[in-house]
Amino acid sequence: MTVYGSAPRGTHAAVKVLVGIAVVVVLVAAVVVWRSATGDADPAARPAASPASPSAVPSITPATEVSSAPAELSTGSWLVSLSGGSGGYLTVDGDYAALASGRRTVFTVVKGLADTSCFSVRAPSGKYLRHYDYRLRFDKPDDSDLYRKDATFCLLDGLPAGTVRLRSANYPDHVIHSRGKELYIDKRDGSDAFDADSSFTLEGA
Repeated sequence: MTVYGSAPRGTHAAVKVLVGIAVVVVLVAAVVVWRSATGDADPAARPAASPASPSAVPSITPATEVSSAPAELSTGSWLVSLSGGSGGYLTVDGDYAALASGRRTVFTVVKGLADTSCFSVRAPSGKYLRHYDYRLRFDKPDDSDLYRKDATFCLLDGLPAGTVRLRSANYPDHVIHSRGKELYIDKRDGSDAFDADSSFTLEGA
């Protein structure tokens, strides 16, 4: 004879719990597989994004201001050259004034011997630049009125910045002018060539 009976009351509850756990495990596994496939990792596990470094700003060094103010004739020590850089520097050649590219003689400019609003030029030997028979030369001072006038030269006005032209104090229509390497006082002829050959540049010494 077969005997039929009912299962214990706790059996159905245990089965339900096991089934529930299995469902949860399956769901968790599915989520993990889905995240692995899509690359959607746990946000908490993601490394914190580091802030972008600001672009390096190039350092700008202020340009050194270079004075471009040309020298103006005043009393003091000077190198004197023909403007344009091709005619050489004022120097002494025997008793005469001359231009030479390889010789740089420092001259002392003082107030004019005959007119203190003008200038006189003294060589290292103590002799002064003067005109004699229109040619420029260096002679020892003799304290005569003629010598003082011959050795005094005045600036011409209205010239380009940095350019110096000198006229004779006692021949005001004559300016210092180069004839090649020799120097004279000559009357201006109004040409550009003449003006170029009577224009000088100064360098402080």
